Amino acid sequence: MAQNFLKTTCYGLEKTFQELVPYFFILTIGLAPLLMSCGSDDPSGDTSLTRIEIASSNGDLIDLNQTTTLTVNGFDQSNQAININSTLEWSANNTNVTVDQNGVVTGQSVGMSTITATTQGISATFDIEVWDSSQPRTEIYVSDAGINSGPPYQILRFNENGQNPRVFTNEQLSWPQDIIFLEEQGVVLISNLNSGRINRHNVNTGEFIDFFASGISGPTRMKIGPDNLLYVLQWRGNGRVLRYELDGTKVADFSTDGVNQSIGLDWDTDGNLYVSSFNNGAAGFVRKFDPDGNDMGNFIAAGLQGPTDIWFSENGDLWVNDWSGGAIRRFNTSGGLIGNVATGLSNPEGIDFLPNGNFLIGNGGTSSVRMYSSTGSFIGDFIQARSGNLSTPNAVRVRTIN
Repeated sequence: MAQNFLKTTCYGLEKTFQELVPYFFILTIGLAPLLMSCGSDDPSGDTSLTRIEIASSNGDLIDLNQTTTLTVNGFDQSNQAININSTLEWSANNTNVTVDQNGVVTGQSVGMSTITATTQGISATFDIEVWDSSQPRTEIYVSDAGINSGPPYQILRFNENGQNPRVFTNEQLSWPQDIIFLEEQGVVLISNLNSGRINRHNVNTGEFIDFFASGISGPTRMKIGPDNLLYVLQWRGNGRVLRYELDGTKVADFSTDGVNQSIGLDWDTDGNLYVSSFNNGAAGFVRKFDPDGNDMGNFIAAGLQGPTDIWFSENGDLWVNDWSGGAIRRFNTSGGLIGNVATGLSNPEGIDFLPNGNFLIGNGGTSSVRMYSSTGSFIGDFIQARSGNLSTPNAVRVRTIN
């Protein structure tokens, strides 16, 4: 450590000397002996290595029997990148993978592994998951709206048990809202309220590809409609329901009348579209549109404070996440309040169903995702509070891969 400090000090003196000579030649008399004793070694050599990081050529997920190559980057005491000239030693904490001394990792069995790289007594670790793409599986994705609607933003991926959180993507996100998988295209769409854009990402790696759509006044919820078009709600602007072909081509707006702060949508069995309005979290409502986009007025005008996601049950009742009211409420086919399905929630938003019929709700106030039975009985936290540094769950999406 003392040697590194001396090298750094000497290097700084040499630089100072070089800069000052043209203007203060007399300083060379005093500085020259010190510089001669120091030498001119650049401290950005391998002896100044203080930290290393591991990077992967193919993300932190590999298929069974496939490989990925890990590399190591070195940093000095000033956090500047430097070359590593010494030998690296690689190891894995279990038999789910093998890793050779060139950093090539090969998947052996499904599960998680931690890879360690060591050089000069300095180590770094890298968590990697092995999966079998030939086998059906279920994954859970959660959009994290950040802290008080501010960054950091991320889309998290969890396994079928709500464990092993991983950052699916944090690229080009700005208050991320909904998540839609287009499996046949190999892409996932993510709406961003602040940027007015819908992103297109790689369905497996999460890598940002391009913008599916732009110029939207605060896109919130998205859902594929009966006509196989993508319906998009707007938080700001005229509040009209937008429609897109699944390749991103915009078609005519569905509605001519808008819904302010619209943030939830679903269709009944007759093809009528229902859109919820948060309405400043005080007097929310749900508007009804016929299959042609004609405004049918408020379907629910009372009994809600700040509704977010809405969905129809099999018997035709409309269930509503009341964000401000901390409850899931149920309404009959005439829009009358039946009662509360569940209470005691804190800022509920995001809904999707597991293959067994249980459903998941994002609970923003506790930074967790709750699980309920198909009848609305609370089972427990499916994703624990702050798992994966989850701050404010927004969309919750269950992805079943066959």
